[in-house]
Amino acid sequence: MTEREWQACRDPEPMLRQVPAARHQRELRLFGAACARRVWRLLPGECRAAVEASERFAGGEIGGEELEAAVARAAEVAAAAFPGHSAPDAASYATSAAVDASSAWPRTATNVMAAASCAASAAGCDAGEADEARYDEAFERARRGELAAQADLLRALIAFPGEPPPA
Repeated sequence: MTEREWQACRDPEPMLRQVPAARHQRELRLFGAACARRVWRLLPGECRAAVEASERFAGGEIGGEELEAAVARAAEVAAAAFPGHSAPDAASYATSAAVDASSAWPRTATNVMAAASCAASAAGCDAGEADEARYDEAFERARRGELAAQADLLRALIAFPGEPPPA
């Protein structure tokens, strides 16, 4: 990916593949938290607490044990919110985004992509649920818009990293 492509990209996934995770742990954690915050109104208290704990962890305010405890509580809520027998809804995607954004140390492009993807799907479901007659169209429009907003957030946190890390 060139710098021009980085600046024009409207999806964080290919951008995240360019980011050397070892050098950008804090930024990746903050990006995941920012993605979850974009669907904040869909999150129950335990999931919000996990996102806030992740941000405090990134800032060095709390240790890994406190973060893990907050994530464990959020993961219980997320597991209960996910309807294993039917299609996920906005709330289940949002809770998954919060858990993905907050857990796993060290951060990798894969776990940050999961948080971003779930947050985008939460936004899509939320829009689709509000317009049942045109669910698919509303879902896709909102999801694409959310991915573009996430790409902007990533650019705000991480300057063009140059060549992708070695495979």
